[in-house]
Amino acid sequence: MTVVKRYLTRDKDSRDLRDVHSNPEFYDKGIDLVLNLPNAQKRTIDLKVDSYIGSDPSRKIRGLCNPDSGFILLETISQLQYDRSRNSTNGTLPVRQKADVPGWFFTSSADEVYYYFLALLNTENQLNPLYAEYVELVKGNQSTDEVENRLLRELRVDRDLLVSFSLSEARAWYDAAPETVFHGYAPAPNPSYLTLSKRVKRDLFISNGIGKSHGSIFSLVKPKSVSR
Repeated sequence: MTVVKRYLTRDKDSRDLRDVHSNPEFYDKGIDLVLNLPNAQKRTIDLKVDSYIGSDPSRKIRGLCNPDSGFILLETISQLQYDRSRNSTNGTLPVRQKADVPGWFFTSSADEVYYYFLALLNTENQLNPLYAEYVELVKGNQSTDEVENRLLRELRVDRDLLVSFSLSEARAWYDAAPETVFHGYAPAPNPSYLTLSKRVKRDLFISNGIGKSHGSIFSLVKPKSVSR
């Protein structure tokens, strides 16, 4: 969040960007950032972060640094419930109690998705104290600028890549796209449900004109004293 915010405001007044990811008013809208544009217009952004872009294929640290998957994950089902009927209906098992929940790809009301691949070499122990400070400041509705500045000085980034896309255009493309741009699903199991994301080949998503690659952005926002 910090890196993308600084990237979006590097040539602008920082007041033109509102961080609303902790504002309950925006929870069900799937909106993390609101960017003020000329002529009193606004652009709303849903930010997704993916750690699967590490440069070393043998390095795999959950949430920090992983081999590059080459995929963008479009969450189509947020909660596929485990509690289902034992009797099949047309080859499916109907939900018993709670209904399945569509994923952010279909429910977010943001104008754009900023999909940030970020592989960090820091350990969780190094970053947790800064995160704890950040959380307390957010709870107290206080400025997080100072702790974010310290965070940027501490971050050790292996690789990063920002891809953005219009959500409405991506939805229209998704319905007509050939199966060659997809590569199955990525499941994420939880105690009572399963989250499913369609795996989209990143290079084809960009070359087809749906996704826009911003390249590596950390180098544009890191303090000059940081070497990596």
